[in-house]
Amino acid sequence: MMRLLFLSSFLWAFSAPGATIAIIDTGFDLDHEFLRPKILKKETDEEGIDPALSNQFHGWSFHDNSHLKEAVIQDQSILQEILLFRNLRAKGHREGLSPEEFEWFGRKNADKDFMKKVKSFKKHAHGTFVAGIALREGENINIFPIRGLHIPIPVVAVKDSTIEPTEPAKASTAQARFQKEIKNSLDRVSRKFRKICHYLSLRRIEVVNASYGITYKNIMTKFREMHREIVGQEIEEHVLMDEVNKYFEELYRRSTATIQRYPRMLFIFSAGNSGLDNDAFHHYPSKIKLPNTISVAALNGEYLATFSNYGQASVDIGAPGVAILSLVPKVYSKDGAEIYSPSSGTSMAAPYISNLAAQIINANKKLTPGDVKRIIMETGEEKEHLKNKLVSAALVNNQKALKAAQFSHEMSLDAAINLARLNLVPIEEDQISIGMAPAISAEALHKRAMESIPQAITPEEINDEVTKSESSLPKDQEKEQPDNSGQLPSIPPETPKVSADPAPASQTSEQSLKPSEEMPASSSESQPSLPEAQSPDSSPSLQQ
Repeated sequence: MMRLLFLSSFLWAFSAPGATIAIIDTGFDLDHEFLRPKILKKETDEEGIDPALSNQFHGWSFHDNSHLKEAVIQDQSILQEILLFRNLRAKGHREGLSPEEFEWFGRKNADKDFMKKVKSFKKHAHGTFVAGIALREGENINIFPIRGLHIPIPVVAVKDSTIEPTEPAKASTAQARFQKEIKNSLDRVSRKFRKICHYLSLRRIEVVNASYGITYKNIMTKFREMHREIVGQEIEEHVLMDEVNKYFEELYRRSTATIQRYPRMLFIFSAGNSGLDNDAFHHYPSKIKLPNTISVAALNGEYLATFSNYGQASVDIGAPGVAILSLVPKVYSKDGAEIYSPSSGTSMAAPYISNLAAQIINANKKLTPGDVKRIIMETGEEKEHLKNKLVSAALVNNQKALKAAQFSHEMSLDAAINLARLNLVPIEEDQISIGMAPAISAEALHKRAMESIPQAITPEEINDEVTKSESSLPKDQEKEQPDNSGQLPSIPPETPKVSADPAPASQTSEQSLKPSEEMPASSSESQPSLPEAQSPDSSPSLQQ
């Protein structure tokens, strides 16, 4: 019986086209040898859309990745220092640093000019990092690039019936202008999200990965600055709180309505990296709760990473999110060799789940997004220490989830999940993705996760490398293959010599970092315009 079950799964996977993961991010390297064959090809006619619908996307380009043709770090010696800095941070997360390493790391971390370069590199490479992790397992998976962050998007064509035009900020009083700016910000954020979702639905995308977020603290800061700029005085705290709450509630409402229009797409959201309880604090879009949304926390081994947001009612499941290796755009490779670099954050945990979701869909195309969510949530490894942190109280278990997907061909979903949880039926090889090595075993996954366990990592230790507030853009603009078992990039001769001696437990690699929540939300804090799009959420982001 089981042989027939696995054979049917194999034949199903062979006959059905592979699942596609759309990655809404800063753009990624379309020329990378690993990514290029897996990118869902665009067709002719206005980004591959039926010509009859092309007017709905007039002036919009979701695939402009030309910015990745040129490196933001041109000096190879600086690039090698940046890679070393990132490697040492990952090593500090896992095992601590030697005194020499700790001294070098601290010195570079105190160098503001160097840290600007580190942040610029991370922001530039973020989408490529995420894409690599989204492809960490499974050959029969496509990715679809959506550069939806940090780019100017023109005003939407009037003929687009899905979009409400943004009103000009004309008002008679300063308070009225303040309210108008809030409304325009809501319009810009929700408009872009609606536009992207509509576009993806036309391409029949199954999984949408969104490693970004608008945070409570950022909006508090932005509203305070904007009120001071427009009205000329400080806003009272209770009034500020009320405006922030209304802003998020309206944003949730609009985006919930958008997602409900597309029940065949599964949305994977990163939970955020401020170390906060999302049940108590706003975080968009991860707090949107629907049968086809999953909010993902970052785990350090089997424990919640200390920088990760959580929420017993609002954050669904945990996935590996500490010192995860992934791809670096090839523009940074001097000799053409692939470069990998580690990152930590819920931005890394979300594509891990997106990859698993795509494998589950490949196993059984008849599963709905709600079914896929149930499989991921209910086959996870429940932990006592996660019961008050996550909806599922669990860390993801790939092997059990994939078993449940295979079993679901021959039995009800409830029975398939229950049988997979019992762990009575071994699967010797992954029959889901043709031509791929066996799926990682639970033991191997556990070993890898445990090997990555460092000392505690706080939000202060995840440096805000990725984003700057959208306030730096004009107001009329919108804004793994390898996993953490791979080898780190080699350290070039010109980098400082470091000792192999273990560091004292107190010497984590980033203890001297200032929490990004306490830093200015952007380098453009003198321009307190409201955020116009989402920002990558691989660091404790206030970036919206």
